[in-house]
Amino acid sequence: MDKLPESVQKALEGRIDPTSQHMIEQHSQTFLIALTIISFVLSYFSSSVLLGLETFLGGFVILLLATVPPWPYLNRYPIKFLPVRKLHQT
Repeated sequence: MDKLPESVQKALEGRIDPTSQHMIEQHSQTFLIALTIISFVLSYFSSSVLLGLETFLGGFVILLLATVPPWPYLNRYPIKFLPVRKLHQT
């Protein structure tokens, strides 16, 4: 990956702050649970396993597009590091 241009490296790195990562994790779990229930109910009442799988896959793709790329809303709470201190040389 070191041989790629810097802009490509930065896009592929995908850093997000820990607060947003925790928020995304909670929302993703809730979304997946709701998506599973909706897909099951839809599949049950339509008697079509394929429809349930398509529904789940469509929702999963939407979830991936919303959470995997490092969107700007995932860096709202950046970590502020302390400045580097120089050691006294004797």
